[in-house]
Amino acid sequence: MQVLKSSGEFERFNGKKIYLSIRSVGGSKNLANSAVKEVKKLYREKIPTKEILEFLLKFLKKEPGISQRYNLKRAIMSLGPSGFPFEKFFARVLEDYGYKTTVDNKLRGKKIIQEVDIVAVKEKKWMVECKYHNEPGTITKLHPALYTYARFLDLNRYHFFTSWLVTNTRCSQDAIEYSKGVGQKITSWKYPEKESLQNLILKKSLFPITILESISEENLNKIYNLKIVVAKDLFNFTPDALSKKTHINKKVISKIIKEAKEVCSY
Repeated sequence: MQVLKSSGEFERFNGKKIYLSIRSVGGSKNLANSAVKEVKKLYREKIPTKEILEFLLKFLKKEPGISQRYNLKRAIMSLGPSGFPFEKFFARVLEDYGYKTTVDNKLRGKKIIQEVDIVAVKEKKWMVECKYHNEPGTITKLHPALYTYARFLDLNRYHFFTSWLVTNTRCSQDAIEYSKGVGQKITSWKYPEKESLQNLILKKSLFPITILESISEENLNKIYNLKIVVAKDLFNFTPDALSKKTHINKKVISKIIKEAKEVCSY
């Protein structure tokens, strides 16, 4: 029994993986067990994982907030490059972990100006390069790891502790091995296990506002204009205040905030 992944690779169907994924985003045991049973009914040889995902996103609506959290990876892919760039989202995530950050830095190297996505400081200073992909199944390969470290070497006058490559998909094994060899930090979707991008988000409910289904693209841009990219930051405003600042109807704002509370109650 095999499924077709978005990368074009085939993988053995794994009901336990689906069960654990649902539980990891707060789904009840009953919901997770029921979902696996229903997917097995749907199953056919070499079924695309995309089709399984679309089914699960509808099925998981039985419990508030679960479907959205289960769809987190796709929500991250909806951030940019247009709209609110991935590097600004990750900088906001780092701030919840005690870092002070600046984005879109232009720093002079030995001969040229280097554009550094994030400078992050927490006891030590880090040069952070964000590699964003908007297509599922895309792998961050060796080349970004090489040029991230090369930038770090060129900017040694700024006394960075080391370079840090961040991606919203997964890294190839050679990118990981190279980075280990030169002391470069990597954060990808599921690596390293305890400090992956997925875990950093789930641990503190730092969900992007693109995870909310009740926001239209027009209203999303209005909220972006307030520099809000994380759903729980909506709670810093009353519905009245947010409506006035964004010029979004108060009833619509109330619906958005209600959904955000469901998603963030994790």
